[in-house]
Amino acid sequence: MINVAVCGIGRAGSEVVKEIRASDQLKLTAAFCRVNSEKAGKDVGSILKTGRTGVIATEVTHADRVLSEKPVNVFLDFSNPKAMKPLITACQKHGVPGVVCTTGFTDDEIKWMTKLADNQKIGIVYAPNVTLGINVLLALLKTVTHVLPSFDYQVTEIHHNKKTDRPSSTAKRIAETIRDGLDGKKPPEIPINSVRAGGYVGVHEVLVAGDNERISLTHETFARKAFAQGALRAAKFVIGKKGWYRMEDVIDIDAIIREDSIIRK
Repeated sequence: MINVAVCGIGRAGSEVVKEIRASDQLKLTAAFCRVNSEKAGKDVGSILKTGRTGVIATEVTHADRVLSEKPVNVFLDFSNPKAMKPLITACQKHGVPGVVCTTGFTDDEIKWMTKLADNQKIGIVYAPNVTLGINVLLALLKTVTHVLPSFDYQVTEIHHNKKTDRPSSTAKRIAETIRDGLDGKKPPEIPINSVRAGGYVGVHEVLVAGDNERISLTHETFARKAFAQGALRAAKFVIGKKGWYRMEDVIDIDAIIREDSIIRK
């Protein structure tokens, strides 16, 4: 049984908890919320209106104490940048690896997490978008940019009207992948258009345009359950590991393709 701690019991974090409770391989052992949250001190099941779980939501500043009292194999973070340092500091102290799905970090905050992981202090999968489909899109872009280096590239992302950071971390990752694929053959900046409207869960579109033709690659998340499924796959991957990883490492599409080619032969 894998004991899981979840930080952030919002829309995405709630879906993660539901998936954990439905699994026969995973067990929710701890749950953290932001400081002064109205959820603190409440049973997670009562927060989600799914029946008692026996797990009480605790302010993230008390993560060190909780981890010293409860067995936790991996953490999943769907909170906010302010909760990141106390959570990861406590997890590093107790040797608990995890998956960071929070967005909106500054460059310095990313560097701080990366340094911890690179110094083999903790295993972290940094996954601002853990959906499997978006990571297939990133893999496709590596091929597209290699074959079509002279084309123009533009990214558009659409999210719900309560999302504060723009552009999204996923859009930044897409632009970074395009730049890496073009390898200096195009201007260093890839335009990103950000739209905040209604209840969109998440849409990311890449326009690839030449003088006489275009390609449009689009990924849309219909339900936050997609985040939960990807996060739990990443959680199983990072257990027992140290270092800095991305979802590309979790899925390892190149290995899947190689294996499939061998099977077909």
